[in-house]
Amino acid sequence: MTLKERYEMAKAGTKPDTPGAAFIKELAKVTKKSEIAVRRWVSNGANWCAPDELTQYVLAKHFKTTPEDLFPKN
Repeated sequence: MTLKERYEMAKAGTKPDTPGAAFIKELAKVTKKSEIAVRRWVSNGANWCAPDELTQYVLAKHFKTTPEDLFPKN
């Protein structure tokens, strides 16, 4: 196999997730919510929102903490 063929195979393969993307996917799987929703929970922009109370509880249980620690009221 030539170097060029190896390069084309590597380019066509799947790329591993970044740590941030893996974290988002994990939370989406745990909460059964979309990745877009999870991204809104961790963003700081105008589209930020907190998840519903049940989802906050599920996340707190997953991280072995309390919902108040994960989502403090400012």
